[in-house]
Amino acid sequence: MIQEALPDIPRLWTALAEWGACLLYVLATWRPQDSRRRGVTVMAAALPALCAYQVLAARLPISLWLAGMLGAVAAMWGVLHLALNGSLRRSTYLVVRAFVAAELVASLEWQLELFILRDRAGTVWAAPLTIAVDGVALGVVYLLERPRFRTEVVPTVATVAGAAAIAAITFAMSNLSFLSTATPFSGRLGAEVFYIRTLVDLCGFIILYAQREVDLQNRASFELATSEALLHSQYEQYLTSKRAIDIVNRKYHDLRHMIASVRAEPDPAVRLDRLGDLEASVRPYEVFVRTGSPVLDVILTDREQACQDAGVTMTTIADGAALGFMATADLATLVGTALDNALEAVSRIDDAGERWIRLDVRTRRGFVLLEVENPVAAAPVVAAAGEPLMSTEADSDIHGFGMRAIRSAAEAYGGQVTAGEGSQGTFVLRVLLPVPAAHPRRSRR
Repeated sequence: MIQEALPDIPRLWTALAEWGACLLYVLATWRPQDSRRRGVTVMAAALPALCAYQVLAARLPISLWLAGMLGAVAAMWGVLHLALNGSLRRSTYLVVRAFVAAELVASLEWQLELFILRDRAGTVWAAPLTIAVDGVALGVVYLLERPRFRTEVVPTVATVAGAAAIAAITFAMSNLSFLSTATPFSGRLGAEVFYIRTLVDLCGFIILYAQREVDLQNRASFELATSEALLHSQYEQYLTSKRAIDIVNRKYHDLRHMIASVRAEPDPAVRLDRLGDLEASVRPYEVFVRTGSPVLDVILTDREQACQDAGVTMTTIADGAALGFMATADLATLVGTALDNALEAVSRIDDAGERWIRLDVRTRRGFVLLEVENPVAAAPVVAAAGEPLMSTEADSDIHGFGMRAIRSAAEAYGGQVTAGEGSQGTFVLRVLLPVPAAHPRRSRR
């Protein structure tokens, strides 16, 4: 074992690198709704805790070395999760990146320290050099990562799994020589071992950086496609409104004559039939929703027309301006997907009188509450991950993705999603979003 010939990174240096990596990602992913006091308290307590853990882990036998490293990862995960108070998936994704960054910084720092101080007696410069190298290296990583996390994107399960696999392979390859030199991938000389570890950790960080770039590009493509679809819907709404006005203008005189003939009709039954015909002739032009949000108007107008075609009654009480802080793509995902799921669930009900959807958007004490309620033909199916699905087994994957999309859109703004059985056997989806401090609705509470 190479450890017997050359000392490895001191445990306190490792703890310092791990704490610095956690601090880096706390700062890089900080959101306005995160508690500043909470973050400062957690990070202040994390440094002595990580140092104490590494000192204790150093006393473990070599057979438990891997278990000790997994414990360090778990401790970093706890620090990030408590400091940011995010989702489990988000914390797992961040700890994977933080661990690889910590390994890279610690390896680089120790390699430079051995090189610079190898001919000097004593270690008086060891601690200042460690702090300086860690600070510079982590500062560079922060400058690289901060723009990548400026827009919050909740990672998918596949993204987290891929990142974890990259980190595991990176860790295994970078530390292989410290366990055994009798492998085709191990170094034989001390300096060679350190070079391999630093370079492998650097490659792992670069791969994770590239993975994040791909995720951001996919997100940008999705937002662009959604925005284009909404713009197209807005244009179609304009054309529909224009055609309706043109038709009404052309038939204005005809309508006047029809009204006059209805008034002059002595037979009540015939008069009632003609009134019904007159009402039916103008009904197609009444489905135009006005909520105070142009984007929400387009979404609701389209869904209300779909409900009317399907024989579903949709009741809307919406303060659209309260959702003005949301991006177009997120608002479309949140409201559009929720109404699409509700419409499909209601369409399975045989009784036409039970086909209805209620949408309610209102502000309450600095939060926006969005509720979508509808009756269901059967009890909602619950997936293994706890996601409620309003579908049969045949298309449960589609609606599982829909619920995850709703949850992701809400979590991007620090919101929460709950779904379950409501009163009288209905299904209720509730989304609670904190209103940003700068939003006009915030002051009205």
